[in-house]
Amino acid sequence: MTILRVFVVLNVVVLTSGHAGHGSHQTQQPQSFGDPNVIGDQEHLKQHMKGQINTEKPMTPAEMEFHYFRLHDTNNDTLLDGLEILKALSHMIPPMDFAPHEMNGKTAVEIEGMKNQRIREMMGNYVQIIDNVLLSDDQNKDGYLSYPEYSVARRRDAQRMKEMHEKMLRDANLAKEEMLSKQQQPYNTGL
Repeated sequence: MTILRVFVVLNVVVLTSGHAGHGSHQTQQPQSFGDPNVIGDQEHLKQHMKGQINTEKPMTPAEMEFHYFRLHDTNNDTLLDGLEILKALSHMIPPMDFAPHEMNGKTAVEIEGMKNQRIREMMGNYVQIIDNVLLSDDQNKDGYLSYPEYSVARRRDAQRMKEMHEKMLRDANLAKEEMLSKQQQPYNTGL
């Protein structure tokens, strides 16, 4: 699974959970482990890296990408292992709260069991995502994601997403043209 697939999986998790994700400082839903909306959020990076970087000067997109990677390299070995990727994923999409109707009529023990089940399901999904990211993006197969591997995968997947977006726009325009063409044809009653 590439980072692009992580975009899709995380988007589905966020959309189906109804959870805002990433606490109060994230205004837009993350789309992936390498989501440009998260990586490009200077205020988010500045908040988490205060004291580690100069938060007074604006950052270039390349600097933001690098600092986003560094933010999740918790042991400072310049590599992301599965646990660091897990922490990044769970930071982007923490466990979701239950809607009031889901808790109606349930005891505290039942609600706790529901929470534990949801967490187990999320962890299973995270493990699958991490395994697939390392399988497809860890080019030297050392079990870690280096910054160059991360950067190459992000650029590749960004290009794929751009191509998918352009295709969707072309398909939508074609469908619109077909619909307009049909509307302009006289109605044939067969009489």
